[in-house]
Amino acid sequence: MKSVIVANLRPEFEPVAVVWSNTIPDDALQFSKGKFGCILYLFAEAARRGKVAGGNRETITCNGGRAALGLGVDFDASDERLDRFAAAFSKGLKSTQNPTTYKAKIEAAPKSWKALLELGERRHCRAELAREWILEGLPRYDIPYEYVLFKPLRHTDDSENIRAVIFPVNPVELSGLVTLAGSVMQGTDSVRVPQGACCNSIAAFAYAEAELEAPKAVMGMLGAEGRDVMRKRLRDDILTLTLPLPLFLRMEQEADDCIFQIPSWKKFNRR
Repeated sequence: MKSVIVANLRPEFEPVAVVWSNTIPDDALQFSKGKFGCILYLFAEAARRGKVAGGNRETITCNGGRAALGLGVDFDASDERLDRFAAAFSKGLKSTQNPTTYKAKIEAAPKSWKALLELGERRHCRAELAREWILEGLPRYDIPYEYVLFKPLRHTDDSENIRAVIFPVNPVELSGLVTLAGSVMQGTDSVRVPQGACCNSIAAFAYAEAELEAPKAVMGMLGAEGRDVMRKRLRDDILTLTLPLPLFLRMEQEADDCIFQIPSWKKFNRR
């Protein structure tokens, strides 16, 4: 797909389409069945190397990654699981109602995960707030497709089921996209900045925005754990701005006659 936004923005990294599909290319990057991997790795391969990447319910073993992509949510499949994930999302061992069970999970976890599980991700100051986020805040999807693909936008076409477009952006690129997004909608709030893991902001929250009459862009890569995962793949100054497809298409219509054409923007955009 040729993008008018991309032609004018000339971003450093590849914009990446989130595609629902029942097939995956033979040469696509995906995790081996049963092997843990963060879906941010898959996104990074598309953004940095121009590769198609993706997975399904069997190859994406991370509970958070499956929830983020719309492959089902099981954080609350039992009371024990709800307590465990609420503790992990808040203050870890301090937050759990079942310290014996939680300690056993820490002991069984890989060495690299033990400290994070003990301390928690600190996205919520109390487990009660984390439970509320799990039960009511996180958009829940169990999509009727086998795969979710991260595909470089330039390699897509109109026949594909594109749900959102992720732009990995530096501050200047972010300012241009946010201004363009705000120019095509009423009001003053064109961007949603949801609480949650970095993976949630590049898919699930964008899915939810796409269902609204006036969808907003979704800013992401704001979580410490996600940024740590991506340090060797994207620079520390890179954020994501995910455009739900309806918003992306509306912005495409204006991208040849917007902020990208004014003199001050052209001083920045010399790539």
